[in-house]
Amino acid sequence: MTDAARVLQAVKDRVWFYEFELPDGTRTRTDIPAELARIHTSRRAKLRQVIQQHIPDAATSSAVDFASHEGYFSIELARHFATVLGLEIRRESIEAARLITRALGVDNVVYREADLQRMPHDDALCADLVLVYGLIYHLENPIHALRLAAGLSRRHILVETQVFPYDVSGRIEDGQYLGQRAVEGVFSLSADYSTAREGGSTDLALVPSLNALLYLLRAFGFETLEVLASEPGDYEQFRRGARVVVYGAKAPPPDRG
Repeated sequence: MTDAARVLQAVKDRVWFYEFELPDGTRTRTDIPAELARIHTSRRAKLRQVIQQHIPDAATSSAVDFASHEGYFSIELARHFATVLGLEIRRESIEAARLITRALGVDNVVYREADLQRMPHDDALCADLVLVYGLIYHLENPIHALRLAAGLSRRHILVETQVFPYDVSGRIEDGQYLGQRAVEGVFSLSADYSTAREGGSTDLALVPSLNALLYLLRAFGFETLEVLASEPGDYEQFRRGARVVVYGAKAPPPDRG
């Protein structure tokens, strides 16, 4: 058996979170019900839409995939970008991502272990696009992760998350009743599941309202923001607005010519 055949068989012997299309025309086995798996293809369609509409120079650009998991979106990014870095906290997910990436013959992706709730900014990791899919609503410290993503983004960001279903605004008292501050959104508090394959790194999660997410992205330097419209064939949470995809762009660097 050739090395490629051994790698492909190892992929087939594993049960995956994602359904990957394999070189021999088969697909990976997944334990996700078919009615839920549409979330992955809906996310992928939004990613392709944003690249086509907003990143015409993707082929000569770089991308970072936050919470890269088994590499599904890192591999999709690799089809469009010159280089891709996947950041993931779980060693078993990184090993799976490397396995499927090798089986598919993708050679422009690397994976690195990282806790995105604690990781400091590193200029060496900056990229043209930072992808933040399926992460924020699993985090006890989502603001740090968003600030980190924004700092690593040279120009573009794409965030997909569940959202708290109500946009809360108004004013709240500060030091005394005459001094008040605007409420720019809220986070709901929920239990998370750090021991599960898709959970965060702690057992608490803060889920943002949409207006809180948009406020933070503006505060972190994204001048252009677009909440992508849902399509009839999208996963049902997108159609109901319980889950959103937000594209953000920083102002282009000044022309020095």
